[in-house]
Amino acid sequence: MSLQTLVTPVRKGWQAAWARRNPREQLLLGLGAWVMGLAALWALALAPALQTWQEAPARQALLDAQSQRMRELQMQAQSLQKPAAISRNDAALWLEKNLAELGPNARISLQGESASLSLQAAPAAALALWLSQARENAQALPTQAQLQQVSAPGPDHNEATWRGSLVLRLP
Repeated sequence: MSLQTLVTPVRKGWQAAWARRNPREQLLLGLGAWVMGLAALWALALAPALQTWQEAPARQALLDAQSQRMRELQMQAQSLQKPAAISRNDAALWLEKNLAELGPNARISLQGESASLSLQAAPAAALALWLSQARENAQALPTQAQLQQVSAPGPDHNEATWRGSLVLRLP
């Protein structure tokens, strides 16, 4: 059975029903069909396109801001991959100026391409932070460490302290 043989009786039924209507009903039904068609066209095609068009500037601004942030992060990542060269004198100066966090007995001595740090009672958190900053700001890397824990964290102390020596390689 073909599609045309199925459609033909339905079409003939619609035509007969249409012919039985008076001209006023035909006009109203035709007008109703046009209104329904326009409503469907608006709902399915025009309204979504208009909404997208109205939202486009805000979305573009958001995408521009995200793109700018991504470029900033990319530049930051690239700068971290290739740290700016620092002179040995600047590195030594930074190490000497930033000993206060390690306690009053912290001393540093420079010997060629290395620096020796001696500690008496350096707080563990301060030592970790100082080593991190020394790597970032002075590009000094620890090559040797001989440390002993002086006090463990407990009711009398807030944190552990260390004594000993560290040797740092300067840039």
